[in-house]
Amino acid sequence: MKTPKLTYALLAMAAAATLTGCDENSWNKHIDGFDEINDEPIADVRTIDYTLTAADYNAIATNATNKALAGEEGADALAAVGKNKCFSEAISAADYVPAFLESTSFPYFTLTDGSAVKLTYNLQNDVPAAVAAGRSAQAITIADDYYADEVWYDTEDHINAFAPSHPAENYLAAYLADYADPAEGTVCVVTYNNAQSDPVFGGADQPVGPVDVYSKAFTDNIDGYTIDNKLLPPELEYVWSYGGEIYGAKAAAYKDGTSYATESWLISPEVSLDGVTDITMTFEHVVNKFPSAEFAREHCTMLVKVVGTSTWTPVAIPQYTNNDSWTFGASGDIDLNAFQGKNIQFAFRYVSLEGQSGTWEIKNLVIKGMPAADNAPARASALQGLVIDKVAAAYAYSEETGEWSPADYVVLQPDTYSQMGQSHANLATAEPYLSTYLALTFPYAPAETVKNVLWLHYAGGSTSYDCTQYVSNGTAWTANNFVTEETAQFVRNAGHWLYNPNVTLVLPAGKNQELSTLYFQACVDWVYENICVPLGDTSIKSGKFYVTSYGNNEYYSGTSAYQGNVDLRADKAREQYPAGYEGMTDDQIVTLMKERFMNEVMPGALARLHPDAAPIPGIDLLYTITFGVYTGTSTTYTAVFKVTAPATFEPVSCTWDNPE
Repeated sequence: MKTPKLTYALLAMAAAATLTGCDENSWNKHIDGFDEINDEPIADVRTIDYTLTAADYNAIATNATNKALAGEEGADALAAVGKNKCFSEAISAADYVPAFLESTSFPYFTLTDGSAVKLTYNLQNDVPAAVAAGRSAQAITIADDYYADEVWYDTEDHINAFAPSHPAENYLAAYLADYADPAEGTVCVVTYNNAQSDPVFGGADQPVGPVDVYSKAFTDNIDGYTIDNKLLPPELEYVWSYGGEIYGAKAAAYKDGTSYATESWLISPEVSLDGVTDITMTFEHVVNKFPSAEFAREHCTMLVKVVGTSTWTPVAIPQYTNNDSWTFGASGDIDLNAFQGKNIQFAFRYVSLEGQSGTWEIKNLVIKGMPAADNAPARASALQGLVIDKVAAAYAYSEETGEWSPADYVVLQPDTYSQMGQSHANLATAEPYLSTYLALTFPYAPAETVKNVLWLHYAGGSTSYDCTQYVSNGTAWTANNFVTEETAQFVRNAGHWLYNPNVTLVLPAGKNQELSTLYFQACVDWVYENICVPLGDTSIKSGKFYVTSYGNNEYYSGTSAYQGNVDLRADKAREQYPAGYEGMTDDQIVTLMKERFMNEVMPGALARLHPDAAPIPGIDLLYTITFGVYTGTSTTYTAVFKVTAPATFEPVSCTWDNPE
């Protein structure tokens, strides 16, 4: 009997462990079939289709042979294969897959010489320079002492923030010139404090006028505000949203011709009204498309509550627009004196009914008050009313000018992470967060709009900036990972795996041979479309020219999808289409059919079945086809074709040209 491979392997290990002192083969003489095993090496020759898994990319990146091949110079690029689950220009599949195939990490590591693996893998294509630079962005935070020393030039009368009178854009480039290092990345995300209104400095005896206690334009974002959807039907994704720089904060409950019943609140952050008197709020707004102006007044309202309490108090909005246009109007002065000295939140409450809705848009909100002039300095009182945001902005370094300037990125703001439900200012994954954020921030972005988003990525126990490119289709945003799926062939020869893109096809003769039927029918179709139709044929089954009335074989070159071979019988060719071979001898007909097969018909079929075939620099990409020929007796031949251009095949050789 013959011992199975696994049994043989176990016996070999047992021998090594227990009989090391004996003659290496003496004990085997008592095992039935031992001589057969020695005489017949175990072979496992197969062609495998295999797709790399996430674990496989890790195995490739940590493979000792691959590490030695990459060296110190390519170590980071090799590690990126494991992290990103894709190959790159620096680390190619052709160079780094063979070591994996020879390791036990490959499930089919027992394959022997003559085997082939058609491997499907991910390939990282060229990443746009802006995205690549964003992925290695520096992160810098403005130091507190910089505001006093370089912005306000006063160690007493200053705030640790920029303000409308001292805008950040006037200072950031100079700051980065001093503290950022272009060698560490040509993009820098700088985080700073920004006051929404100017502070008022000076003693209590210095007269002051009304000051901005709080402001929110809504024309750049609605960051810092929370949305409480008390009634949101499944047909709607949101009611309140950012409407863009023209429309500000926007509420609507109309979609696809239907008005839905909703209730949604847009709630402000905490605002301190301590240290100020005569407090008023104003904003610009517009109501339109409601059933009536009175309906809009009753269903677009404002409420205020003291922080730490649960009671919301309605506050009157003096003025509304007439519900007949999209022209913004003033709200009038909204009295907030009832909340003097308190920390408050205010909410814009939007309500719609089934079949009755409209749009409410709000922008340029300001709360003003007079600084109190009692026993505390006016400066301190005014500062207590300031709202200071933490802002992140992207800057890029130009080697040409040697300067930093604002860069065209969408930077996820520090307070946005908490709005996304994160306990820390970072994300472990981009999705589902960033596509939703972009949909809310740019709701009217046309198709093919591209945004590069800079966001803090938590991975491996640390946080750093990452950059993801998104593309809009007009309704949704999709991440562009610049990765394509590729397939390459590797073959095992002389005990090693090698990249071999050449394609070998065996087309067995006979009926119902799936692969033969596929390729030879492609040949028949090519003859019909390129030869018979120009001759006047109107049906592949007409039988008038080279293709027979069965529509599955032809005598222009002899291919037969029915028989799965090439029929080179001259008499049958002459019988099918006499006009095509008039005055020719049998030998001349056979020679002509062979030439047509090699130069026209099979190249045409290959172009149809392999439209993605393209030359590979430095390599002759060959398609080798073994097929059957019938001339009264059956013979097998092999033809070779070279890819010379995309989907273009040039004949190289055929064994029927070899002398007997």
